Amino acid sequence: MSDLKAELRRRFLARRDLVTPRESHEAAASVARRGVALVAGIAREAGFDTPSVVSVYWPIRSELNTRPLIDALAGKDYRVTLPVMHKVRHPLIFRAFEPGDDLVKGPFGLSEPSEDKPAFHPDIVFLPLAAFDRRGFRLGYGAGIYDATLSALRAKKTVIAIGVAY
Repeated sequence: MSDLKAELRRRFLARRDLVTPRESHEAAASVARRGVALVAGIAREAGFDTPSVVSVYWPIRSELNTRPLIDALAGKDYRVTLPVMHKVRHPLIFRAFEPGDDLVKGPFGLSEPSEDKPAFHPDIVFLPLAAFDRRGFRLGYGAGIYDATLSALRAKKTVIAIGVAY
C-alpha cells in the first residue's frame, strides 16, 4: 500500500506543478471566498462567542496559494495562525499571524511566525494535501505531521480540518 501511496503522491504532485498562473490565481480567489463562508458557517454552528482561531498553511512550492484566504479571514477578525514545525516528527504548533507580519525561516526552511508570536490551539485547520478521494480521505506528503498534529489537538478539543488542493 505504501508503494501505491508513494506513486499516487508523485503523480498528483507532478500534476499540481502543471497548474497555470491563471488557474492558480482563480483557485486562490475561490478558496478565499469559499473558505471565509465555510469558517463563518462552522463558527455559527459551533456557537463560538469569540472569533474562531483558524490555522492556514503558508504556501510552498506549487501548493495552492492561501495568502488571499489569510487576508480575507484576518479582514473578518478571525485570529489567524500559521503552523510552525519546531521538531521533526512532532505535532505542529500554531503561532499568531496578521497580514504584513514578517516571517522567519524556520529550522526546516519554512516561512513561519517568529517565536515571539503567541501560540494558540486552532478551532479550524486549513491544511495542504497532494490529493483526496471521493470520501474526503487525504493524501498528504507522507511524513504524517498533520496526522500527528490533528490527533494531538483533538485530544484537547474539537478541531475541524479542511484540506486544500487543486
